[in-house]
Amino acid sequence: MRFTPKVLPSRSGNIGMLQLNNPAALNSLDIDMVRFLNDILPTFTSPLPSTSTSTSTSTSTTPESETSPASAIRATILSANQGTRKCYCAGGDMKRIYLAAMGLSNQAPDIQAFQAKQHGYGFPGLETSDFFREEYQMNHKIALQHIENKIPQISIWDGIVMGGGVGLGIHGKYRIVTQHTMFAFPETNIGFSPDVGATHILPKLNGGIGNYIALTGARLYADDLMYAGLATHHVPSEKVEGMVQRIVEESTKDNCGEDGKADSVEGLLMVYHEELDARGMSFLEKNREQIDEAFENKESVEEIMKVLEESKTEFAMNTLEILRKMSPTSLKVTLESMIRGKRLNDIGECVKMEYRIGQVTLRKGSDFYEGIRAALVDKDRNPKWNPATLEGVTEAMVAASFEELGENELILEESDCLKSSNL
Repeated sequence: MRFTPKVLPSRSGNIGMLQLNNPAALNSLDIDMVRFLNDILPTFTSPLPSTSTSTSTSTSTTPESETSPASAIRATILSANQGTRKCYCAGGDMKRIYLAAMGLSNQAPDIQAFQAKQHGYGFPGLETSDFFREEYQMNHKIALQHIENKIPQISIWDGIVMGGGVGLGIHGKYRIVTQHTMFAFPETNIGFSPDVGATHILPKLNGGIGNYIALTGARLYADDLMYAGLATHHVPSEKVEGMVQRIVEESTKDNCGEDGKADSVEGLLMVYHEELDARGMSFLEKNREQIDEAFENKESVEEIMKVLEESKTEFAMNTLEILRKMSPTSLKVTLESMIRGKRLNDIGECVKMEYRIGQVTLRKGSDFYEGIRAALVDKDRNPKWNPATLEGVTEAMVAASFEELGENELILEESDCLKSSNL
């Protein structure tokens, strides 16, 4: 087990508890956190050994832990130490990836790879490869946990949840939002593309909502997430602690579920769930017709821009302004990834595709370096994209982002159970 103080594990009743504990960095994921999560998640899928002191001389060859469903983990809860700012997880630590790719991380393999121009090809031992490979393996494990092992994950999005932070919860069965939730996939603003299974989840959303979220990096709130189906329950922040305590208490009862493991969480969550209808329509609902008209089933970013330009509504003009600030390459690659993701069978195939895209994005000269420089290093918020226009991004450039990585392809634990999502 590879421990880190940035993730705190515990067991409360028959609930596996994980708390992100990196509030100074808005709980941004780094490779140490990802590795610990990859190590700890499998331990939540089977019962703990019984603590019985019985001296029975039974000749059974079946380990007692395998015949003690009452000791089984019945759900996992993933929350965050929020520090002074409400934050679940602001995404991956992309500045750290940037420094590694630039040979500025003080890690010899990363420095040598920078000198040899080897970043972006999936070579093991480089943080630019290992972080994303292991992060996507973690996303896959989270999906596997519920679909194959029937252990629901409850993610409490009480604050900022962006990018890689979305991947920590979106593939679990339950996603709890509060009045503090702010959700986004901001990748096109830094020369990257939505990943962590976004190409599996977003194309499944109704109408043009998925493409809209992926391309614009729109900031969404509790009502938007409930409307889109990205969240399952809304619980006021001040009631979350009581909800968790009740789930823990109920998890130890013999009647909590079929085979001692089945999902008894749904009913408890509904006790604390509060409807949002009385607060009026969400942003997505108010603008749904325009979102669908511009973003649904579109084959090119140019087509989307044309619809918005012809619309001339306030929503259309604001959306155009946002899109024109994004990396043209990222916009085109992102839309293509959404189109391809819709055709793929499961999350495993999607994250394998995302790994290829991400590695190409990390090659020297890509917009990722300019995006991170402008957003997180110099912080001038004025990236100089190359190409600077949609017209300059050729079909060949987009296609290159999807090329296979040979022996450096992403490898996952395969399962036949992952062809459906939790949305």
